[in-house]
Amino acid sequence: MKHLSFSLMMILAVSFVSCSTESEPTTEAQVGVEFNTVQSALTTQAISKESQLKQAAAGTLTFSTGHIAISSLEFEVEAENDSIEIEFEIEQNTLIDFATGTTNPDINFISIPAGTYEEVEVEIELSEGLEQPAIRLFGTYVAPDGVEHDIRFDFNSEETFEVEREGLISFAEAQVAIAQVTFDPVAWFMEVTDEQYANATKNEAGVIVVSSTENTHIFDVVADGLDLASDVEMEDEDEEDEI
Repeated sequence: MKHLSFSLMMILAVSFVSCSTESEPTTEAQVGVEFNTVQSALTTQAISKESQLKQAAAGTLTFSTGHIAISSLEFEVEAENDSIEIEFEIEQNTLIDFATGTTNPDINFISIPAGTYEEVEVEIELSEGLEQPAIRLFGTYVAPDGVEHDIRFDFNSEETFEVEREGLISFAEAQVAIAQVTFDPVAWFMEVTDEQYANATKNEAGVIVVSSTENTHIFDVVADGLDLASDVEMEDEDEEDEI
């Protein structure tokens, strides 16, 4: 299981925002899950950190479309002193549109008692055995010379990712909040250099495919970045978040 974090190498992050809804009146708080995607450009490394050589310019990498398929989502909150522990799990194949963050089918709101909680956890399991990989993202790599190259990232494994938020979070009666889970895929590619992109092969359509079977020299670096991202958990012990 991978514990994902708020850091420069993050894959997922979780935060909360208030919102309005037309759901039935209730004294319990309503919490939904929403997916955000980071589509900003990453400035790539011109060379490896170990090299003493310098390069005047570096490339950029962006991902803009694709999907992330999950088979289950578990939402868990714990109150202070473990007085309340609530778990809610959805077990169904759900497709997240990377361009918009929307899900198919929709993920419904859940009800939790009003109060102050000290830990929120979202656990996501990727789908496996589908016609397409669980993660398939399309983007563009722009080399230092300005030439654009289409790139596709495929990841097909029944991995379970866990996002934890520690720190006091208060939910009022009838409060509606959204747990925003953010995907930042370019962070996985932080350690891939322009030299490695230059040595990448393309498929018949002229696309750089990064997968467990194609351009594995890049895929292995990305996998290492994914492991690095799992080392640090998000903690917010000094600041209380009011919803």
